Amino acid sequence: MSSGLALLASLASLALALAGGACGKPAGGPGLAASGPRLPPPLPVDPSARGGDYLTAVAANIQPAWGQFLEDCRLRLPAAHPLNAPSLAAVADVAIARDGRIANVQLSAPSGNEDFDRAAQGVLRDASPLPRPPADLRSDDDLVYVRWTFARDRRQAGPATAQVMNVELPLAGVVDKLLREGSLFRAAQRIAASTSSATTTDADRITAAERVMVAALREGLASGNGAVRRAAVDAIGRANVQALGPDVQRFVPPIADVDLRLVAIAAVGQLGDAAIAPALAADLRDDLVARPRLALARIAALAALGQGGAALDALRAELAGTGANATPAALSALALIPDAELGKKLPSWFQRGDARTRAGVCTALPAGAPAVAQGLIGFGLRDADAGVRAACVEAAARSAGNSKLDGALLRRLRELAHDRDRAVRARAIAALGALEPGHRERAVADAAPEVRAASAIGASEADLRTLVVDRDADVRAAALAALGERIPALAAAAATDPSALVRRAAIPALDDERLAILASDASPEVASSALVRLASRRGRAPITVPFLHRLAIAGEGSAERVRIALAWLLAR
Repeated sequence: MSSGLALLASLASLALALAGGACGKPAGGPGLAASGPRLPPPLPVDPSARGGDYLTAVAANIQPAWGQFLEDCRLRLPAAHPLNAPSLAAVADVAIARDGRIANVQLSAPSGNEDFDRAAQGVLRDASPLPRPPADLRSDDDLVYVRWTFARDRRQAGPATAQVMNVELPLAGVVDKLLREGSLFRAAQRIAASTSSATTTDADRITAAERVMVAALREGLASGNGAVRRAAVDAIGRANVQALGPDVQRFVPPIADVDLRLVAIAAVGQLGDAAIAPALAADLRDDLVARPRLALARIAALAALGQGGAALDALRAELAGTGANATPAALSALALIPDAELGKKLPSWFQRGDARTRAGVCTALPAGAPAVAQGLIGFGLRDADAGVRAACVEAAARSAGNSKLDGALLRRLRELAHDRDRAVRARAIAALGALEPGHRERAVADAAPEVRAASAIGASEADLRTLVVDRDADVRAAALAALGERIPALAAAAATDPSALVRRAAIPALDDERLAILASDASPEVASSALVRLASRRGRAPITVPFLHRLAIAGEGSAERVRIALAWLLAR
């Protein structure tokens, strides 16, 4: 006889003894005589019940032994015996550990018959360990809670009346625990499921969701995919995630992935921690000469941090001893970190320097430049070198930001709108579009696409309608950017454009339905922009649960998770 049947036999013997001798032998005489009809098998579980498959598996461990106990009582005890009362039912709350071990049993609804209740508890003790429960049934304390009915009628101990229960602990603590364990999936699911909890507020959910989104960015930083790492760093800077500032800072010193380093440098400037300034300024002079892109990114970050002075020593050292020609990157840096003493040398460099130096001087001129600077710009607009002319056109546009641009410079810009060099024409057209919206220098039919794209700035609606169907994707994108939200129908048509650049440019004017479609676009840039726009339009509260569901099913350490986190964190 199995240990379960032995237990049942002993319980039946106990019941007979308690019957006072009248039940010392079977109810019908020397042979067994049933006190009632045999119970039909219990009903199966409802397939839609939560954890139905698991309840069926548990029933296979419990029901046979309980059914044998009931059958033993039917055969050995009179129909009037208390253990044969058809109304008997006990409900047990069973806590099951990850390994299937029964951690605790508590009768939440005793039957009123102690022997019957002891029999139910004995069956459960004998059934341990049960099948291992699936993770999605666990409560916040990592146990699976099952409420199980032990009845004297057809229900018996079958799965149809069993139920998986859920025990909830405070949301913040649970989410922190799951994140420490690296279970971002379960943390996201747990918060999403809290909408049915009467004790969890919207504020609780948003606080917990923020921790999950930050964890998703941290996960992205550890990705083996360089594009995902760069996206995560960019997101941390854009969303100002202070908690991950130290993680971003480790990418600021020289590393093999130069693009990641550039993104990290920009991010630390956005995060505002001035403690990174010495690392940004280290060996800056070398980069000004050998790696100008990195040097300018570092200087821009120092300027954003209010630590421009940390870069001035390198700039002064690089420019102070310069002869006729100056380092172009160092000159460009003066636009980010102006220096009065070095500024006095700009006219000399312009007059004596080569074309790269002259272009660098124009780049160094600040917005709202004084008259002496406008004089340099005027010379530059007539320079024989196209690169110098182009740089000085941009300086003229900046100079008009805080002061009235000289009439002669405006006339020269109109002339340069017909320059033989396409880069000069494009910049002149763009400058005029910003300075004189509706100017007469139309370029919608220019042979150079960059010129047609520049003509979108300040263009009339009629010209924009022409440009938005241009054969060149850059031109179409520029026209959409200039249109903004004015003509939604044009943006809607552009949402299916074969160019990702054009689809992205259409995003500001799209409705929520089209944004939701583009949020799954094949282009990461389009998908991110659409998701950010959608989130900012709706706000955090209504997007939290759907975004958590989306994050849960996204791949671990994926670009999708980074996009979701960025969009949610930027929403308010």
